[in-house]
Amino acid sequence: MNKKAEIDNNGNVINIGVFDSDDSEINSNWIPYEDEDCVFIGGSYFEGVFYPPKPFPSWSQINGKWTAPKSKPDDNLSYDWNEETQEWESL
Repeated sequence: MNKKAEIDNNGNVINIGVFDSDDSEINSNWIPYEDEDCVFIGGSYFEGVFYPPKPFPSWSQINGKWTAPKSKPDDNLSYDWNEETQEWESL
């Protein structure tokens, strides 16, 4: 069985499937993946790497990770990102 993700022209994952070994009818928009790959419908594929969906519109990818516009405080408290205020809020 071959696990593959269908990618649109913008690099977005639009479908995930498992195929028999004879998958010659699958077009080049289907990219094989392994169990350890982070493959989600709504995620993305760029330069050979799968990424989970973008958590918030303001976040960007830095070194292969989604990153907030501001660093999360490093004080061992729990925080959630507030997209409206563009700030980390303590829980």
